[in-house]
Amino acid sequence: MAQWAKADVNRLRGLMQAQGRSIDETADEIRLLCDCSKLAAYRMAHGLSQPEVVARYGQAAGDSFMDQPLLSRLEQFPARGSRAPLAAQLIVLASVYGTSPLRLLGADTLDKLDARERDVLVRCSASFLPMAENQTASAPDMGRVILDGASPEIGRQVAMAARRALRFAAMAEGTNVGPETLDQLRSEVANVAAAYPQQPLPTLLGDLVDLQDVSFRLLEGRQRPAQTRELYLLAGVTSGLLAKASHDMGDPHSAMTQARTAYVCADNADHHGLRVWVRGLQSLVAYWAGWPHEALRYAQLGSDHARQTAGTAAVWLPAQEARAQAMLGNADATRAAIERAYDARERVQPDELDELGGLLTFTRPRQLYYAADATVWLPEEAERAERDATEAVSAYEAAEPEERSFGDEAGARTDLALARIARGELEGAREAVGPVLDLPADQRIDGVVTSTLRVHAALRNPAYSGSPVARQVQGEIEAFCQTPAAALPR
Repeated sequence: MAQWAKADVNRLRGLMQAQGRSIDETADEIRLLCDCSKLAAYRMAHGLSQPEVVARYGQAAGDSFMDQPLLSRLEQFPARGSRAPLAAQLIVLASVYGTSPLRLLGADTLDKLDARERDVLVRCSASFLPMAENQTASAPDMGRVILDGASPEIGRQVAMAARRALRFAAMAEGTNVGPETLDQLRSEVANVAAAYPQQPLPTLLGDLVDLQDVSFRLLEGRQRPAQTRELYLLAGVTSGLLAKASHDMGDPHSAMTQARTAYVCADNADHHGLRVWVRGLQSLVAYWAGWPHEALRYAQLGSDHARQTAGTAAVWLPAQEARAQAMLGNADATRAAIERAYDARERVQPDELDELGGLLTFTRPRQLYYAADATVWLPEEAERAERDATEAVSAYEAAEPEERSFGDEAGARTDLALARIARGELEGAREAVGPVLDLPADQRIDGVVTSTLRVHAALRNPAYSGSPVARQVQGEIEAFCQTPAAALPR
């Protein structure tokens, strides 16, 4: 667009704002003025550059496959050298612009889309509730509301629209997985994996179920071998995350069912890293369910595959084995497993799971927590357990945001409390467990609740029967455990 046209657009947008005209009316006027596509007109109606839209597209869709050259080609469609927009892209852009997906295309342009893409758009638009519907906010105001994230509800609606885009795109591509759907599915899985250690489970559970459903639906169709392997990998990850969710809600049997499905997917993908990660997950579920022999068995089952991968899952497995051995009272085997985990850390080369990140990568702070959680079971190691737990808490406090985990950090703090109780330092134990007991109800997952109950049990030692501090902490733990996350509405 020529420089003089930009000034005219700004002037027109200001006039429409003063008149209280809607974003759709403003876009229509700009389209007439500039003789541009409706897609470009909506961008200009918000006063945005193409790079700004690309940035907001990434925030809304959680992926990285929209860039400025692609947006430019989409805005020129159906001119020569342009590219036809996909339904999934239009749905996300509609969320960014605060309108309906069909309004981003003229009737002549819609007719030039692939029939499947048209079908997706029509069906999606029928259920789409655009932010601009029945509103007369000006373009700049709409831009601030929708794009700057001022309202959590608006942000959630944008995220829901992106999720709906993924489901519709997957349905449209049906038996032939396109690269856009596969890329977006991978990006969505990475987003949930990254969010899982840091956000309350109820906010993620619906997304996880959706992602597993999409993965399974796509696997029922036909794909190229490489795409099938990728789908099995992602289906295995989502099933594993749902296994963790079931565990966090206090349902180890459902967790094991999901984990078995995840392992089947790992086998079909022939992915050693995913096999190891699932074995670690199965061992974790058994450990917190109070099945130490099962926890040890699962950890050892994955050892052969762990030797064939250098991802951080190979560190997780011996670290988890150490906890199981410690729970069984095998002190020498516990120390040996902890050392194997540290040796594995030295050989780490990130794999596909580590690239997805979040819960799928075994960070150093988490490794320190596991070492403390194992050592604290050994009565003769109280001093070392306190040292390990202190190091783990400090590591979490200093960690980058993507390495934080409210559940594991809570576990490290309760281990510190247990180590101090073993040494008779009740005031220090109360200080350690205090931040855990301040966690909101939606973060009181099963592992956190069980950890605090271990502190409660340790304080029942007859040596502390007359201690006011012990009674106070026990009372606070009992109140904390009365409202676990599993009891909240879902």
